[in-house]
Amino acid sequence: MTKKGQKMSFHARKVEIMANTGIMEIVIERHREADPLIFTGDEAIWGIDLDTTNLMEKGDIMKKSVSKKMFALSVLMSAGILLTGCSGTEAEPPESTPMGSSTETMQGSVGGAESGTNHISEKLSDILVIDAEVVLPKEQVYSVYALTKQAFPREDLDAFFGASEAVVTVHPEWVGAYSAKTAEGGYFSTDPYGNFTYAKDEERDDYIVYLVESAYYNAGSCSFQKEEIPDLSFLNAENAIQMGKERIKELTGQDSEVLAAYALNREILTELEEEYRQTQKYQEDAQRGKETAVDDWSDADEIYYMEYELTKDGLPIYSGINEPGISMAVETFWTAETRITMLLDKDGIRHIVSRGGIFDASPEAEAQTIISAEAALEAVKEIYMNTILNSQVTISRIWLEYVVVPDWEEKEQYKLVPYWCVQIDSPSGNSSAERINAITGGNLSYGE
Repeated sequence: MTKKGQKMSFHARKVEIMANTGIMEIVIERHREADPLIFTGDEAIWGIDLDTTNLMEKGDIMKKSVSKKMFALSVLMSAGILLTGCSGTEAEPPESTPMGSSTETMQGSVGGAESGTNHISEKLSDILVIDAEVVLPKEQVYSVYALTKQAFPREDLDAFFGASEAVVTVHPEWVGAYSAKTAEGGYFSTDPYGNFTYAKDEERDDYIVYLVESAYYNAGSCSFQKEEIPDLSFLNAENAIQMGKERIKELTGQDSEVLAAYALNREILTELEEEYRQTQKYQEDAQRGKETAVDDWSDADEIYYMEYELTKDGLPIYSGINEPGISMAVETFWTAETRITMLLDKDGIRHIVSRGGIFDASPEAEAQTIISAEAALEAVKEIYMNTILNSQVTISRIWLEYVVVPDWEEKEQYKLVPYWCVQIDSPSGNSSAERINAITGGNLSYGE
């Protein structure tokens, strides 16, 4: 492997959108990369390439505090987009004609979740349509959990390094954070927020992850490209995915489901690298003498790349992948995304990144009956019915998921709360979502 310069910096999934609506200015950024986990000035120890001008990396989305009415109005007047953490288009002048209030039923909505509803169709106006698939939960009773995020236990490092001797460096200021390195190039770091990173060969593995995500991940929609997964010689794809789930359970104690998986070998990695060399980023890096290349792809580079979401009580926990991002109308930010990225080869885990995956969840009270999907939809309709729209939008999907949210009353405390996610699509292909608290009926956008 040849490398020029001192540090690789991969930003495969960065999207910056600025929409100036005349009411407020909104800046949305997403960083989807091999996220550095320890923030310190000593990059030689902690392996960090931190752009200190970008303070949004610690949050999902932040917007200036505005009233509910002004927030909905300003969002929908901007650009024919419904602002999300993942997508957006350039703003266009809004239409000035207010939406009609009549409701035309296209196909009758039926009952509540208990009666087996799985599709809702309703035409509220010419430009506001409901044509939604409803993913019904298995249960009608769920809990709110107090979340305690944790660092990876030092006594369990043998799970990654085996008999190899690792030099552990404790962060001088951040309690619970530490890193470890081996003479063979292995690297590990963790922090007290449930994050950890392990790589058998840090530079090579980071580069492989970058190539895969550059080729298969769409930052605009926060989604992975669907590909048929061929079997590799050491293990078939189905068993590899199952092994990944088992290893996640062993390391974090959490259940998981795969979001995306790809099979890699020497030929595929060579092809992905050739595609990377045609990109503007590679040309810019080459001009600065900081391009990265691998000269020795081999049969040993048979690898499965897998992305997992975590689950609780049979529900997905918000991952930020294959779903709209979280939008906030109150001045706050936090890291809500929870997921695991893994490279698996014939020897086991070659590379793994946990984003918030280590935590203890304790029920705050007895489980409670959730509101129905229809009730959540009514809350969203109330927001949009009297809002000026400049192009047709469609409510297309409704499902229940857990979301990591701050304890709005206790600083540095978090909860795991069930929310109905109501997805709204625009003609441009962008999607946003309103997340309605399945216990209280409140809207996450307003800290409820």
